[in-house]
Amino acid sequence: MSNETRKGRFQRKSRPNRQSTAENGERPRKSAGMRAPVSVSAPRSPKSKENSGGQRDRKNRGPRRGSGSSSGGGREGGAGWIWGTHAVRAALANSRRTIHDIIATDTALARLDLPESAPAPKIVQPAVLDRDFGHGHQGVAIKAAPLEWPDISDIAAEPGENGIILVLDQITDPHNVGAMLRLCSAFGVRALVMQTRKAPPLSGAAAKVAVGCVETIPVCLVTNIANILQDLQKQNWLVTGLAGETDLSLSKALANGGNHVIVMGAEGPGLRTRVRGTCDQLAKIPMLSSDVAGEAESLNVATAAGIALYEARRG
Repeated sequence: MSNETRKGRFQRKSRPNRQSTAENGERPRKSAGMRAPVSVSAPRSPKSKENSGGQRDRKNRGPRRGSGSSSGGGREGGAGWIWGTHAVRAALANSRRTIHDIIATDTALARLDLPESAPAPKIVQPAVLDRDFGHGHQGVAIKAAPLEWPDISDIAAEPGENGIILVLDQITDPHNVGAMLRLCSAFGVRALVMQTRKAPPLSGAAAKVAVGCVETIPVCLVTNIANILQDLQKQNWLVTGLAGETDLSLSKALANGGNHVIVMGAEGPGLRTRVRGTCDQLAKIPMLSSDVAGEAESLNVATAAGIALYEARRG
């Protein structure tokens, strides 16, 4: 079945739009990407270079990520460090989390509600946390096992209409991924899909920027984005890729309700060729700026995702 035929059937089956609540996403800083530090007890000072966000990181030495099935099951590999008050509180409150270590200052520990199953915390001075996590730790860090989520095909098959699934094609910046997890929570997205070998760790900077939303938004890691999009199309989800060179506006592309998959490409290269060709339609966010020096030629990918999710929820 051609993309145009699928799109026509989707529009005929669509229902009237529903009212939504819009919430601005927070625009994160750009970063070179990072991985969380790993240690046996308290973290040691990592030796890797400092990223542009001012936080230090070291390579995750746990099992390789992507051990799940090609359909988006399984989980990322290895325990990771989570820091920041909101992210840590959410992880501690999540009964599905296994917590291995807790390090905190006296002041930060007094603000936490530790579950009975939590390990005994190690009290440290702020300088210890500064050394290992930069200056955004807010006095607390925990080492936790990764979460495990259902396959994306099972999530897509859940009953209900006007569903949204957000797919990230080779977006590796943890700050952007964290911001998009927060957007997913704000706009009721069913799942976030990323490629196994291109996804940043769902700990560290991503978890902090997500302010706890890592605990509630299913993240499905898949080996092949294009194949997953085809599977979702078979489940009657309309796939829309964001691209600046098309004439179709995003508001028109998402105006007919129904279940939508929104695909975001990396800043600069955009969607890869096969991913682009698999989409039912390509749509753009209209911009008034022109491609001259001093004017915005594109949007930060998390900002663009916020606009796309708002339009999908509004449509």
